[in-house]
Amino acid sequence: MPASSELQTIELHGTQVAYRTAGDDGPVLLLIHGMAGSSDTWLRCIDDLARTHRVVAPDLVGHGASDKPRADYSLGAQASTLRDLLVALGHDGATVVGQSLGGGIAMQFAYQYPERVERLVLVSAGG
Repeated sequence: MPASSELQTIELHGTQVAYRTAGDDGPVLLLIHGMAGSSDTWLRCIDDLARTHRVVAPDLVGHGASDKPRADYSLGAQASTLRDLLVALGHDGATVVGQSLGGGIAMQFAYQYPERVERLVLVSAGG
């Protein structure tokens, strides 16, 4: 099992989105951080989760190492970007985990793309 990955970036619709991945096999687990956070929020648990899951932990647009464009930062826009990230990485769906603002985005993701959500986990969700 590989250790937590270094931060990588991918361009989605002209915006650089930073993300981490870990684990080779198992169901996909999408970890969404909270307001003013980043994928660093999950560093303490990524390795443990990667033992049984393929972990994807992005920096939301406007946060961390992702671009901070003048753009739509609504829950729906963030959810769409996360869907596009999963598709670009070759994943059809995931168990979606959201913390704080990430919980609001996770709920919106489940509302917009129910066919892509295996499970929804909310941690002190807001948004």
